Amino acid sequence: MINLPSHVQFILTTLENAGYEAYIVGGCVRDIIRGVPPKDWDITTSATPLETKALFVHTIDTGLQHGTVTVLLDGFAYEVTTYRVDGKYTDNRRPDHVAFTTDITEDLSRRDFTMNAIAYNPKSGVCDPFGGQNDIDCRLIRCVGDSALRFGEDALRMLRAIRFSAVTGFDIDTSAIDAIKELSHTIKNVSPERIREELGKLITSAHPEKIVMLEETGLSTFIYTEGDYLTVERLKACSPKETMRLALFLINVKDCEKLLQEMRFDNKTAKETALYVRLLNDKFPTTRVEIKKILRYVPQNLYENFLILKEICYEEATGEINNIRQEMRDITAKGECFMLKDLAVTGNDLIELGISPGAEVGTKLEELLNIVLRNPELNEKAKLIGLISSK
Repeated sequence: MINLPSHVQFILTTLENAGYEAYIVGGCVRDIIRGVPPKDWDITTSATPLETKALFVHTIDTGLQHGTVTVLLDGFAYEVTTYRVDGKYTDNRRPDHVAFTTDITEDLSRRDFTMNAIAYNPKSGVCDPFGGQNDIDCRLIRCVGDSALRFGEDALRMLRAIRFSAVTGFDIDTSAIDAIKELSHTIKNVSPERIREELGKLITSAHPEKIVMLEETGLSTFIYTEGDYLTVERLKACSPKETMRLALFLINVKDCEKLLQEMRFDNKTAKETALYVRLLNDKFPTTRVEIKKILRYVPQNLYENFLILKEICYEEATGEINNIRQEMRDITAKGECFMLKDLAVTGNDLIELGISPGAEVGTKLEELLNIVLRNPELNEKAKLIGLISSK
């Protein structure tokens, strides 16, 4: 017996009272069987979209042509989709057309993996015509029906198989692996945005080392050409922060920012990842002044993250890294100046002393900052003005 949220139960009951079948389906059922709290609840029904709309007060026409209506209850949204059969896929991504059906088994037969082709209704129980529960018990990702046919319909499913393997720790069925190797080139027909979404979930998963399967199956050839597969085991030692794990994987890529932008990662992710990679390939700061110079351009939280990455890559440097951490935190605790905005004098102060506005003011401020970096006790207005006046 599965305890359903009241809203989900209400939707199922409303559809059933009107004479239709209705089940929760897909990921939510899979997660419940795995003992994982569902992130969302998808519902499938024998009712057509218009019949579903007629039963609920607030709905959104999410995709009527594909059978999906979103039901709104107390501010929460639930997708309700009519049982359907997909037509031919001529673009390796979407069916050319869909047809509605009243047979739940027909609907489940079009889905990607057996673990996602399970439906549940409190009255009729579990509907699992393709052995999804057994595959979950066996920790196996297996296609519904013929693997080559499933991946030929939607090439993104190949990447999803590996992503699910990374999230769950499950193995992928041998026939599915063989089909991915055969059809890996068709991933070119999938938009970069959809690929990036799957890669992001893979790299931040519980088993990020599964990314090596992209190379083993040939998918990486058509997605990206660079990555450090020899160091993927390091990914598990890193927190599941996307930019940090990407930095470990792309540590030897010369222009990882450009690569990530080409893969449609957002600019913030690309730039932060590139920063970590650059720092990982730079020399360590050896003095307190050098640490301050770094903190001028690198936010402290990001530099803390970099030190974690450095320690993962170079365990023998742990002592040196801890010294840097201690120095950095001491600099912050004492409020030592390492940025122009924290100098005790401003550009206007210098102009009042007769220094010409513009480049000369900037040059003088830089000179003062360099002095203060080495002598933090001099960061007082009177002392700094004295230094300027004496020159």
